[in-house]
Parts: sequence; C-alpha cells; structure tokens
Amino acid sequence: MALTNASISFRTVEQTKSEAYQVIEQYGLTPSQVFNMFLAQIAKTRSIPVDLNYLRPNKETLAAMDELDSGNAESFFIEAGENYSVEEFTKRILNG
Repeated sequence: MALTNASISFRTVEQTKSEAYQVIEQYGLTPSQVFNMFLAQIAKTRSIPVDLNYLRPNKETLAAMDELDSGNAESFFIEAGENYSVEEFTKRILNG
C-alpha cells in the first residue's frame, strides 16, 4: 500500500510559533520534521509525548476531593452578587 501525504493546519499564538521555530532550528530540523516525529510518537505509543502532570491533582486537592465525596466538607453560602477579596472571604469562613 502506497503512503500518501496529508496536510494539517492549525492556529497558534505568533510568539509561541516564533519561539518554537527558533528551538527547532537549533536542532537542525524543520517544523514539518518535528510535527511528523510528534505524530509518529503519538501513533506508536498511543499517548501524548508531553508531560501533563500539571493536570493531576496534588495531595491537598485529592484530600479536598475526598472530603467532598465523603460528605464531610464544610459548605459556605454566598449570596448572588456578593463579592469578596481573598482576605475578606477567608475571614468570613474562619469567623462564620
């Protein structure tokens, strides 16, 4: 079976593109080569070869999620239209 070429078009921020192209050039590669390597790696590994750890909740977030799931979380009611700074909101929570 003969391989055929396909085109991909996408939008990105100009500054990101410019900075990325500078790095790509430092490796002596073209953007097309890098994008092809990226797609080949995705197809081969069935995963995205980018560190997505920032999407994983940390210990504190997991504990808060467990607290919510268990039904033991405190709840705080704020009227619609009320606005508080972080400091004001913290005082309101701590002082009732």
